[in-house]
Amino acid sequence: MEDLRIEGHIWLETPKGLKIGRGRALLLEFIEKTGSIAAAARSTNISYRKAWGMVQEMNQFAPLPLVIKNVGGREGGGTFLTKEGKRLLEKFRKINQEFNQFKDKNAN
Repeated sequence: MEDLRIEGHIWLETPKGLKIGRGRALLLEFIEKTGSIAAAARSTNISYRKAWGMVQEMNQFAPLPLVIKNVGGREGGGTFLTKEGKRLLEKFRKINQEFNQFKDKNAN
């Protein structure tokens, strides 16, 4: 069977219920780049409400917050990844890259 391929996607889960896959990782990447949940939502073609819900859920189930949202004001607001958020995103990127290399290496 020479036309078989390995397909699939990975996600990380913790016993406490934190889940991160491609979509959530992409959202975190755009939050890191733009400093805004709204801009990250637009960049990933999801609603702000859905993006905000994803952020809240990730923060709820993570041992430490992954994303912090600062309310605007004179200096302006913004959203950023915490050290924990950056660490988790980097871990996902590394594991995802290794998985993709495995798929490519084992393709026909």
